[in-house]
Amino acid sequence: MKEIIVTENESNQRLDRFLGKLMPQASKGFLQKMLRIKRIKLNGQKSEPNTIITPGDKLQIYFSEETILGFRNGAKTEKSLKNKVPLDIIFEDADLLVINKPVELLTQPDKTGETSLIDLAVSYLTEKGDYDPIANLTFTPACANRLDKNTTGIVLVPKNFQTLQAVNEAIREDATKKIYFAMVLGEPPEKGEIIGFLKKDPETNTVTFSEEPTSDKDKKAQLSYQNLGCRSGYSLLKITLGTGRSHQIRVQLSAMGYPILGDPKYGNRRLNIRLYEDFGVRSQLLHSASFTLTTMHKSFLAPLPLNFEKILRSFGFKATLTLEV
Repeated sequence: MKEIIVTENESNQRLDRFLGKLMPQASKGFLQKMLRIKRIKLNGQKSEPNTIITPGDKLQIYFSEETILGFRNGAKTEKSLKNKVPLDIIFEDADLLVINKPVELLTQPDKTGETSLIDLAVSYLTEKGDYDPIANLTFTPACANRLDKNTTGIVLVPKNFQTLQAVNEAIREDATKKIYFAMVLGEPPEKGEIIGFLKKDPETNTVTFSEEPTSDKDKKAQLSYQNLGCRSGYSLLKITLGTGRSHQIRVQLSAMGYPILGDPKYGNRRLNIRLYEDFGVRSQLLHSASFTLTTMHKSFLAPLPLNFEKILRSFGFKATLTLEV
C-alpha cells in the first residue's frame, strides 16, 4: 500500500482527475472500479470519483510499487532540450513567471519535437529550485496563454496549481485586457472594430473569416484597433483583443484588406519577399505588448523585438516605441 498526502498543488480538483494525472497509463474505468471496490481510498474511506480533494487529505492506494510505477510510466520524463536559449523574463515572483517570447519558438510542444517555450520554462524553474518534478505528483508548470510560433510577446507561466487555476479563470471569464502591435499593409481608418466568425481547418492549420457564422462550429471573434500612423502605405496598429482565437488578429486584418507584414499564411507574398530581402523579416510583425489580469490586479509589458523596431525606424516611425498601452 502507498499513501499520498495531498498538497496545495494537488488540491481543489476531483479525485478521479487527480488519479488520472497520477497514473496516466491506467484507464478511467479501471480507476473508478478501484475506488468502488476500495482498492483506492481517501482518508481511509470509500470515496466517489467527483470528491474534491483538499490539502492534507490522505490517499491510500492498495497497489504494489511496481504496479503504480507501471501506471505512471511516461507521466514525467526529463526532456533533452535542443537549441536551449535564455529566457527573456519580464516578471517573476513566487507564483508566476512572465516571458517575452521570441520569434520562431513554439509556445507548447507539437509533433515536430522542437524545443518549446514551456520546455525552457520548466527547465529554468527546475534548475532554480522553484519546481521539483518528483515532489509534484501531478502538477507541471504550463503556459496559461498561447502565441503562434512566429508571434512575439507575453506568455504567462503559473508556477503552481492555484495560480494556474486563477489565471485560467480570469482568461475564461474575460477578466483580462490584451494589447498587440502590428505593422500592416494599407491605411485603415483611425479607429475601427472587426467582428465576425472564424473557422479552423485542423488539417491545414489555417483559419477562414466570415461576417456571419457558416456552421455551429464557427467561433465569434472580436477586436478593436487604433491606427497610430501611416508611412509610405504601411500602418502601425494598436490592437485590443475582445476574444482570443487561433490566428485571430492575422485572419481578421487580412480579411479587411490589411494583411500583417511578413505573415506567411495570410499576408502579401510579394511584399513578404521584399521585406525578407531588405530587412530579413521571416515572420509576421505582430507583438503581444501588454497583458492585464484585471481581477488579479496584475499588468505586464513586453518591449518590441529589435527587428520590429528596426523596421519602424526604416518606415519613419519613432526609433523606440514607448507606447502607452
